[in-house]
Amino acid sequence: MTTLPLINTNDRNRMSLVQDGSLSNKKSTLSNDISFTGHSSYEDLTLEEFVIALPETIRKQEKKNERDKQHGEELISALFRRLILDKDEWERFSHFDPSRKYTRNLISTDSETYTLLLLCWNPNCSSPIHDHPCNGCWMRVCEGTVAESRFVKDDDTDKLVCSHYGLYSDGAMAYIEDSMGYHKMENPSQNVPAVTLHLYSPPFQNCKIWLNPEKASKPSLSTMCLYSEYGTII
Repeated sequence: MTTLPLINTNDRNRMSLVQDGSLSNKKSTLSNDISFTGHSSYEDLTLEEFVIALPETIRKQEKKNERDKQHGEELISALFRRLILDKDEWERFSHFDPSRKYTRNLISTDSETYTLLLLCWNPNCSSPIHDHPCNGCWMRVCEGTVAESRFVKDDDTDKLVCSHYGLYSDGAMAYIEDSMGYHKMENPSQNVPAVTLHLYSPPFQNCKIWLNPEKASKPSLSTMCLYSEYGTII
């Protein structure tokens, strides 16, 4: 991942963190105040303001990429940096399960442009090597420390070779998309859990995973399983 400097809805016009539609009345006023290019009178964004601004920001980024004929993430990254996420906001979405390596907990989605998840990592646990949806993934560490191992394919040997290893602690933000390589994430601590926020664009149901990095041309297909939605365990 590249380090960044320091809600299921039936109606796509509603971006709900919770199922009571608490954000729907705020959209019309907030959209007039928030600049989707990352510049506005608001220095910081709450979680609710952030998910309201996300779809239009993503669409603007996609149009810019098409115009420039290259992949970019700067508009979304600028918005992501403005998100102020205190523990009392994310904790209601946080669910650990000692029988699992980590849990995926849905905070918000519009089922079209993004999915926002909170991942809760048990100590000394990791994900498999995996890819990402086309716009990539933005991550922020909410609590604890996570490690990233990034891999690139060696066409001569058909192996995935580790090209980067990095640690990310509280508050660190990072970004990855597939041209940068595939990666796996882990909680390297032997006794301290970790919590990370992940923004994926667009939403996805499946991803490629590599259980054997010695066979890069033979990935498996994994279906994303949610542990909770909007704070409620499924």
